[in-house]
Amino acid sequence: MITIFDVYALALLIVSMTLFVRRYMTQNPPVYPYLIIAVTCLVANWLGEAGGGIFALSLLVAASFSFLGCLLYPSWRHMGQNPTDPGPDADADGK
Repeated sequence: MITIFDVYALALLIVSMTLFVRRYMTQNPPVYPYLIIAVTCLVANWLGEAGGGIFALSLLVAASFSFLGCLLYPSWRHMGQNPTDPGPDADADGK
């Protein structure tokens, strides 16, 4: 029997893994946020099947916000920087 928890968790897992693979091809993203999303989807699906509906739903909502953080983080990181500013990782010479 397919439940809403199966569909939601699988869709969130597929979208987050697709985003990770896409970013892995162009950047070097950290793995742990995507791993946390995957584990949260697994636990939420298990809770949903076991009858813990409200807890499963709250975990899936938390995983969704974590996915939004992964999705929007690169644009937030560069939003406050001046394009000519070398950033905090530059040496004292600006290189």
